[in-house]
Amino acid sequence: MNRPADPARTSTSERPVVLVVDDQPENLRALEAMLRRDDWDLVLARSAREAQEQLARRNVAVALVDVQMPEMDGYELAEHVRGEERTRHLPIIFIVGNSRETQRVFSGYETGPVDFLYRPIDAHVVRSKVDAFVCVARRRHAQQSHEERFRDLLQTASQAVWRLSPADARVLEDSPSWRALTGMSVEQWLEHGPLEGVHPDDRERVLKAWQDGLRSRTPWDIEYRVHRPDGRYTWTLARAEPVRDERGELLEWIGANIDIHARKEADSFRDMVLGILGHDLRNPLNAMMVSAQLALMRAREEPVRTPLERVLASGERMGRHIEQLLDLTLARLGGGIAVHPAAADLREVVEQALEEITVGKQRIRLDAVGELKGAWDVDRLLQMILTLVHNAVDHGTPGTPIVIRLDGQAPESVELTVHNLGPVVPESVRHAVFEPARRTDPARRHGARGLGLGLYISKQVVLAHGGTIAFESSEAGGNLLRVRLPRYFA
Repeated sequence: MNRPADPARTSTSERPVVLVVDDQPENLRALEAMLRRDDWDLVLARSAREAQEQLARRNVAVALVDVQMPEMDGYELAEHVRGEERTRHLPIIFIVGNSRETQRVFSGYETGPVDFLYRPIDAHVVRSKVDAFVCVARRRHAQQSHEERFRDLLQTASQAVWRLSPADARVLEDSPSWRALTGMSVEQWLEHGPLEGVHPDDRERVLKAWQDGLRSRTPWDIEYRVHRPDGRYTWTLARAEPVRDERGELLEWIGANIDIHARKEADSFRDMVLGILGHDLRNPLNAMMVSAQLALMRAREEPVRTPLERVLASGERMGRHIEQLLDLTLARLGGGIAVHPAAADLREVVEQALEEITVGKQRIRLDAVGELKGAWDVDRLLQMILTLVHNAVDHGTPGTPIVIRLDGQAPESVELTVHNLGPVVPESVRHAVFEPARRTDPARRHGARGLGLGLYISKQVVLAHGGTIAFESSEAGGNLLRVRLPRYFA
């Protein structure tokens, strides 16, 4: 009675398997008629022994078992199933003649799902029960496939791989790869786990990321330095992925450390070169600008003045680019941009910035509520606000409004938002808007006004004030840059 699925349609390993066990051929035929479907494989067994053979070579999603069979009845078969590690969690639906037959004690309830069907069997009921268990099996299979791919990726691409308990991140097993990376002993690893060996300057930041990940139970990653056996430190990227069961319960964390030392050194060298280049270009540019200004003051003829004005405009633009290169160097190599807070009114700062806007000014609307006084570095805020507004003008749909809103209703902070109705930014690249030299719209690369550093530097200015900056984009709401600044930052 066992009828294997047609291999030409799909492999049995790719589809759920439903096993039906009954010693009566007419019962098997009736259940086959009720349960035959193209999206799962239906396997029929005429005895408990035959069912055991099928269970040994197939991954079964659910088994329907008649309780009244000779030699080994359905309950005995179920107890054998629960006794095997491979099948101990298999869902079992017992088929019984009446409710009295369910009174027999079955010791496998606690390890896997158990249900009952009563004869005469209702086709709708049996299909609903089986379909529910098959759906669970599909979700479990998808989760396991994801975890297997993740483990394979970790093993091939990582310096070290580790497993931790779900609640308290306790080490579950030894990690020879981590100990080889750090020179840590087995005892140190088992006691302290992946936090052992983190550079002292990075420890607080790593611990916070770790705790945030455990609290949210979502994947997380962080870059930091870790101690090597030779006493030096190397840059590594740590990634952790939660592993869940079919009910969504967290089982463990799987983590890996990936070597990024060469990339970090290359980034550091590049930033150093950019800093030197920006510094060395500033002096000859200043000399050129002074000479052009003196020449313009003495020039009377329009054919002479026009090219000098172009030289000055280009020089000012080049000066802004050089300042951005120097800011990039400060942010990447100097530990962040320095700020010098002084008493200020955010509305006045924004109004001062808007006076410098020359393109799209008529589209801009400023709304303000609440108390907007605080202490900030005004020059840096001007730089940041101009970048946000220019970005909104450049990427907004022509003719649509640009709305700047200031909210000072919170006692400890103020909020600035810049909104436009430009095209939605794809979710896959939204994380990159604050990265240096990254553009969310490659088609606009050649018409861009700068080096692609503006939003990166704006974020560094906000962080230097102890604030936050975020980007939101949707078809319905357009694009929004949101900045929160503490009123007073020490």
